[in-house]
Amino acid sequence: MSQNNQTDNWDEWVEDAISKKYIKHYEYKYFINIQEIGTGSFGKVYRANWKNSEQCLALKSFFKLDNTTAKELIHELDLQREVAFHDNIISFCGITIADQGI
Repeated sequence: MSQNNQTDNWDEWVEDAISKKYIKHYEYKYFINIQEIGTGSFGKVYRANWKNSEQCLALKSFFKLDNTTAKELIHELDLQREVAFHDNIISFCGITIADQGI
């Protein structure tokens, strides 16, 4: 998934990536114990648990989903792929859509 013209329409890119199974879609309703842990220029970061597991996950929300944000996300995923082997790097697992703003 390199940064190219496919990101001109972020929602189509995401839907295409999910349908081709490049990105896994998770149902938001299964995340529990959601707590805000940080804010950045593109959005907020939350800590949460998946269903009833003890595993802690990070959720990133975006203030505005547009082409600029999509390109930044793709760039971040490309960088993460280069260092995914490191224990201190949180792995990208997939995408979810909140029913309402968190």
